[in-house]
Amino acid sequence: MRLRFYGCLLAVGSFFMVQALAHVGLLPRRGVSGTHHVAFSVRAPVEKDSPTVELKIEIPSEWKEAGGQVDRVEYNPNWQIEIERDQDEWIKTVRWYGNEAPDYSFIQFGLIITLPELEGVQQIKAWQKYSDGSVVAWIEDRSEGGTVENPAAALTLHEGGEGGGSGFLSLGLSGLIGGLLGAGLIMVAGRNGKNNRES
Repeated sequence: MRLRFYGCLLAVGSFFMVQALAHVGLLPRRGVSGTHHVAFSVRAPVEKDSPTVELKIEIPSEWKEAGGQVDRVEYNPNWQIEIERDQDEWIKTVRWYGNEAPDYSFIQFGLIITLPELEGVQQIKAWQKYSDGSVVAWIEDRSEGGTVENPAAALTLHEGGEGGGSGFLSLGLSGLIGGLLGAGLIMVAGRNGKNNRES
């Protein structure tokens, strides 16, 4: 009984972890508004049988007026990098291409970013291209409520002094919450089964 309990707990927790990792994301998921030169990673799981061959992100245009910008893009010898700038040399988009990531894997690219003087959820649009020619656009607005199929990557900005845990903390909490929910369901099911046997 105990083994079954822990097995179910792990399964439910893993489900929540997988959901958290299932889309293109920016890690860490939280930051302090206005902070200079913060290291971030763009992560894209491969969700098809075809390999991922390209990833492109777009920096929100409102970041420019608020002092936000991509300062540096990490060099990756396995992928080519294309950077699109505006007339002021401000980086608008970054595209990684020229290699393949197979279906069981994910790709992750580093950035150094100066965060804008904004607060709340910032949404980073991304496009993931596969070797079969299909493109998944991760651009749907998360703020409209409900569940969206292809959400944009989210970064929550807050003023200094507030708690701003990392993406891994968020993932850990998701797994913990999922596990606790699973444990509660298992305990209720177990009590119901015991009551049925006794009556």
